[in-house]
Amino acid sequence: MTTAAPVPSAPEPVAPVTPLVAPEPSLPAWSLAKRLGFRFVCAYILLYNFPFPVYAVPVVGAPFSEAISDFWNLAVPWVARNVAGYPGELPLTQTGSGDKAIDYAQTAFFLALALVVTGVWSLVDRRRPRYVKAHALLHIYVRYVLAVPMLSYGFAKVFKSQFPMVSVERLTQPLGDFSPMGLLWTFMGFSTGYNLFTGSAEVLGGLLLLARRTTTLGALVVIGVMANVVALNFFYDVPVKLYSTQLLLYAVFLVLPDLRRLADVFVLNRATQPVSLELPFTFPPLATWGMRATKALFIGWLLYTHGARSLESRMKRDEGASQSPLMGLYTVESFTRDGQERPPLLTDPYRWRAVSVGRYLLTLRMMDDSRRHYPVKEGEDGKSLLLMAGRGPDAKVLATLHYEKPDAEHLVLKGEVDGARLDVHVKKVDTSKFLLLERQFNWVQETPFNR
Repeated sequence: MTTAAPVPSAPEPVAPVTPLVAPEPSLPAWSLAKRLGFRFVCAYILLYNFPFPVYAVPVVGAPFSEAISDFWNLAVPWVARNVAGYPGELPLTQTGSGDKAIDYAQTAFFLALALVVTGVWSLVDRRRPRYVKAHALLHIYVRYVLAVPMLSYGFAKVFKSQFPMVSVERLTQPLGDFSPMGLLWTFMGFSTGYNLFTGSAEVLGGLLLLARRTTTLGALVVIGVMANVVALNFFYDVPVKLYSTQLLLYAVFLVLPDLRRLADVFVLNRATQPVSLELPFTFPPLATWGMRATKALFIGWLLYTHGARSLESRMKRDEGASQSPLMGLYTVESFTRDGQERPPLLTDPYRWRAVSVGRYLLTLRMMDDSRRHYPVKEGEDGKSLLLMAGRGPDAKVLATLHYEKPDAEHLVLKGEVDGARLDVHVKKVDTSKFLLLERQFNWVQETPFNR
């Protein structure tokens, strides 16, 4: 008896598997204006800041940065003379000003060069619809470009090394003789507390920029801080206008991606959605950990170098440094020139009225209230002051004043100045009695104390 083989039943239909992660919708193409704007901004920022942060690389960083700087110092004046037709000279002397003619010429040169790069880039890469990855990389670069000076300037205020304490020379200088920048520096140097307040805000903004999650908050802090700094630089004629304005614009650039969301929350009173903090590219796990370690080392280097440098500068100057016993303000009690005592006549062009001795500067106040300033340092014998012409290794000795201290309040200066033998007796002034230094903080004030 044979058994028929069973007839196989038809297979049941299999339901389609729903993917766990929905595919991302395709990103819309950027408008032509947005693509052109990104290319220009990217080119300018890289040109202006290159070779940042290569200068931090040991051994090779500093020479490479100097080579780049030397190249621009040759290229910019040549282009200014031969292409732009600039009629004057562009001196390269380092004066402490960031608004020299060469600085404006270099900024204009970078802007023009960025336009050229934008044109070439637009021709070569005209079919690319968007720059998501390039924008992410530029965003990271600008974060660090901005964080470094914020930490540097911030620590300089926290440790009060940027603005020195009011000197004896400033205390006796008529307010009408102050330059706008001198007035600002005196205002800032007077208050340790206000330096700590403003410096802490700058450090906070710089630290927040070092993490993607807090970048927008950090940029907003920096905008508030730098808007005030830019205003002070412009309205008190501080020659850091170009650089401070660019730092402010960097902070604005970092905020732009979140501008719509910020407007929804703060202006339009509308709900907003969180943004992804993930980068638009991935790396192998080993490379990711390597980059994290490099970032940690770089941040540690930033904090140490800028903090330690500002603290060291503070210890070398102002109230944090050891002071010479000669430092102070002195009134002239008697003045003998070439053996002849000169009475205190306002018409005498040679007689001194007062002398102020600072750590690096000696100022003579004449009878007509004019002032003569001399860089000064103590002689090797420990009993003389050397009046110098210029500063640094090329400075020359103009005159030597030997001094004696009969008592704690008096000083006798002897030497030859301007071809004349001088014998000057002076008495030290107690500068702590100046109202500016004597007046302390008061919680309760029945009337304003405005003098």
